[in-house]
Amino acid sequence: MQAAHVAAKFTPPVLLLLIATSVIFISRESLLVRVRAKNRNRSAGKAGILLVCYLSIALSCGLPLVFYYHLWWLVPLGLFAALLLGINGKQGVEMADRTVKSETMAICGLCLTAPAAYYTASGRWDNTALWLWSLSVLFFVSSVYYVRLRVLDLNPRREQLRQKIWHQCALYHSFLLVALLLLFFTGSLSLFAPVAFLPAFARTLWSLLKPARQLDLKRAGILERCYAIIFLIFITLTFR
Repeated sequence: MQAAHVAAKFTPPVLLLLIATSVIFISRESLLVRVRAKNRNRSAGKAGILLVCYLSIALSCGLPLVFYYHLWWLVPLGLFAALLLGINGKQGVEMADRTVKSETMAICGLCLTAPAAYYTASGRWDNTALWLWSLSVLFFVSSVYYVRLRVLDLNPRREQLRQKIWHQCALYHSFLLVALLLLFFTGSLSLFAPVAFLPAFARTLWSLLKPARQLDLKRAGILERCYAIIFLIFITLTFR
């Protein structure tokens, strides 16, 4: 949780938030299984029991944050995240959650953990919280376009869709690069912010210029995690 490092604190409330958000994320699959089974008049097996357990843990960790530690801003953040993830969950039930739009919406909800962690650790709600959310969303949406393009590179029968995603990917990263440079040169962000995105820019540019004809999912997953770690390190330095 880079937001906690930005605030330079890792307190019991931060630990409670970490547990609550992690359990909610894990519970999504059980919720989808439960709803799909209900829609098809089938048994959900242990999914319903697991869902109740997950939500109980989340509530037992989340309620003290509001009523004991008085972190009231977590309430609107949680409601907004629940709305976005609820819409994405509905799309998942309908098997329509693999589009750029739906994945972007899910990322917007998941990245709310960044300002939530910053607020929980520091007790402040300021521009840094918004910056952490915005930059996190921009970085992880970049991965959505990149991965989608890599997958379509392997399917010559979907050339028209590949060309569409290629242009969207190029346009998105061009906008992102220009925006980050403008923020740096106007003094809104330090040099660490553009540097945090460099690995993402490099891997995307390479993919745009030289489409791959094979994809090692394990290697790609490891690299994406490495890029995310680099991003978290430099974004932490940006606001320290």
